[in-house]
Amino acid sequence: MRSTVLSFVIASVLLLPAVCAAADINDIAGTWSGNWTPKGGILDAVTIEVRVEGGKVSGKFRTPSAMDFTKATFNPATGIVAIEATDAKAAGKLYKLDGKVTGNDLKGTLVVGGTPGDLLLIKWTYIPR
Repeated sequence: MRSTVLSFVIASVLLLPAVCAAADINDIAGTWSGNWTPKGGILDAVTIEVRVEGGKVSGKFRTPSAMDFTKATFNPATGIVAIEATDAKAAGKLYKLDGKVTGNDLKGTLVVGGTPGDLLLIKWTYIPR
């Protein structure tokens, strides 16, 4: 009996950091800027603004073209983010972002009109003095 209780306590202590490390859905909210490098192309700036309202993720691309998200999901447990938007000004060109949030970094891929590329965005942070 005593070894069972001790095993339970040890297991609980070992699992505590994993439970405490879980992210919050609001971690995705904010302005993220950086760049993507399309395959065979040159570096291009990307900025997105992400909002969380009522537990749902929404937002818009600011650059390279201004457009609202048509789909947006974020899994706080895994840090996985998926965003889609359609650029009406560019004959319906689809933007598809798939990545992972780690702290203030969002790394992954961006596919624009069928052209994939590596993506790195950094969340804007402001610390008032």
